[in-house]
Amino acid sequence: AETLEENEQDRKKWVEDIAHELRTPLTLLSGELEAVEDGVRDLNDDTLKRLKGDIDHLIVLVNDLNELSRTDRGALSYRKEATDLVALVKRVAERFREPFRENHLRFEDRIKESGKIQVWADPERLSQMMVNLLQNSVNYTREGGTVALDLEIRDAMVYVLVEDSEPGVPPEALPRLFERLYRVEGSRNRKFGGSGLGLAICRNIVEAHGGTISASSSSSGGLSVRVGLPLHGDRP
Repeated sequence: AETLEENEQDRKKWVEDIAHELRTPLTLLSGELEAVEDGVRDLNDDTLKRLKGDIDHLIVLVNDLNELSRTDRGALSYRKEATDLVALVKRVAERFREPFRENHLRFEDRIKESGKIQVWADPERLSQMMVNLLQNSVNYTREGGTVALDLEIRDAMVYVLVEDSEPGVPPEALPRLFERLYRVEGSRNRKFGGSGLGLAICRNIVEAHGGTISASSSSSGGLSVRVGLPLHGDRP
């Protein structure tokens, strides 16, 4: 009975959180359109740009809600195979070369491992996880900052580390970063972009691979996210 009650409370909070997240962009859209309709604001390029921005935010949010729902109930089709994690991580990082440059961020590839490091995984889903982690750093790291990528092997596990510089996350918020729609008050909040669901999706993908994911403060004053995955094959 207690478990059922907790589940019901979780469901109600989830619905309330979704309603809150959808209400903000819809309210902004409605306000802009009413201003145009009343003649208070001209329907010019700036107005259209703001309207498109609100619509884009809604699209991201709805897509991420759908993705999270699918990963929550295990509906994603995982096609696991022996996957070279080093090659996968470097390939995804290469896709962020332009976003790093546009946001005046320095990227540091600290991976010293050579050769293949294999995990039994769905490469598409692991790529999705890495995209979410790196996009999170792009969204929140202060201009002129650094995003670093590292990888290490320990106790039959391989760990991927994504670390960025200031601003950081309050220590009390770190354990909650992977909760759905959790909002960090202060400089790393949602006004900088994103849906607030990317890290929750990452957690679902990692757990579906028998791995672990955690967050801590980085040595450069930002956020450090550590993903552990079981090694596959003959690696120690």
